[in-house]
Amino acid sequence: MVSERALFSSIKLLTKADCSCNDVLSCLYCLSPPEIDLLIVLLRANRQLTLENLADRLKRNKGTVFRALQKLVSLNLCNKSAKTREAGGYYHVYEAADIDIIENITKQRIADVQLALTRIKRKIRHDIIKMKLSSRPVV
Repeated sequence: MVSERALFSSIKLLTKADCSCNDVLSCLYCLSPPEIDLLIVLLRANRQLTLENLADRLKRNKGTVFRALQKLVSLNLCNKSAKTREAGGYYHVYEAADIDIIENITKQRIADVQLALTRIKRKIRHDIIKMKLSSRPVV
């Protein structure tokens, strides 16, 4: 669950005049600065990279990079595929999702947020009156 402070901070970031792409990614996908750095490395690489390559480029341990990759994959911002080794076995490679895909899913997230805010806007007066009339004790 997102704390009230984090939510306010996200709204403040998104509504500032010079809101950056990093701000949008941070707010809409709950990405940390190191996770955004990983996405940037993947976008700039224009090729598939292994966990080891990424950990070296970012100067982070493989466990941290692996968790960030899992998050990016689950958000469809990154693709993961398996490659077969000639000697047997396999390994995974990662690449950024296509820019059109990232743009489309981000636009959809923005539309979802707009819809949620519209619902809140429609019922805010009713909710405030309900709070005023509530017999629930204030903590």
